[in-house]
Amino acid sequence: MKKVFVLALAAMFAFAACEKTPKDDPKDTTPEVKTCAENMVLYMPFEAADKAVKVGEGFSFEKKAGAADFGEGYIGNGYVNTAGNNNEAYMKFKLAANNALSKLEDVTITVWVKNIKDFQKGGLFSVNGKLFPTQDWPSLVVMFDNKGVDEETGVERQQVNGRIMFKKADDSETNMWLDTWDAAFAKYNTWFQFAYTYTASTGAWALYVDGVKVKDAEYGDMMPWGKCVPSDANAFYVGGWASWIETYAGAADWMSFFSGSIDELRIYNKALSETEIQALRKEEVAIALM
Repeated sequence: MKKVFVLALAAMFAFAACEKTPKDDPKDTTPEVKTCAENMVLYMPFEAADKAVKVGEGFSFEKKAGAADFGEGYIGNGYVNTAGNNNEAYMKFKLAANNALSKLEDVTITVWVKNIKDFQKGGLFSVNGKLFPTQDWPSLVVMFDNKGVDEETGVERQQVNGRIMFKKADDSETNMWLDTWDAAFAKYNTWFQFAYTYTASTGAWALYVDGVKVKDAEYGDMMPWGKCVPSDANAFYVGGWASWIETYAGAADWMSFFSGSIDELRIYNKALSETEIQALRKEEVAIALM
């Protein structure tokens, strides 16, 4: 009888232990991306308010606004807004003075995006704060802009735009514009990986779609990427423009909110090669298919 009781007690504890296993949370068992993992300084999986940031010094979730919410992403959950460009929607993250972006020189940004064709423009992310008192734009913004058809080829194309402003040692400013029209970006209602790289020693930058380089260029003004993050910056916005959200003097209504989905935002402290970006994408695709 005693033996039966001991066996029953053991079975009960085993059952209880199994019940405590987090089997319903896919993020608890999702493999980590290994490509250049030692160089990753920010990782936003956008799983939920308490799991929106997984890696990132000085970043913490503050709030979601308007139609922005956590919904179906590329891997697990992601940032979702399907309400259109003119409906205020964004997520706000607190940004500490010492943060993962303020110390970078070279940089790579990768993110998965699903753009809605009817609302094809809007800010993917931006940082507030001003390098100059009269500045009316955020120092950093990456956005999708207009769409159209190439008059010569008849091929549909999408404009990707962005502005990164730096403050030089003499207190003057210099801008890097990431501006290109390309059919590679004209992907709607489907997920694709967008990547941007910058090398401080040469001023070179490049844009990638699904691991393939779309455009590159080189700037004469070379400086660490982290200098585009002002000392008074305290917010990082996903899905919206800091200048419009915080009503900077020069904000205009075309600074729209991103309508669509954003997921798996990663920022690295090196300019990844095309081969490395392709390897990263391959890992993420494999995880998404699990």
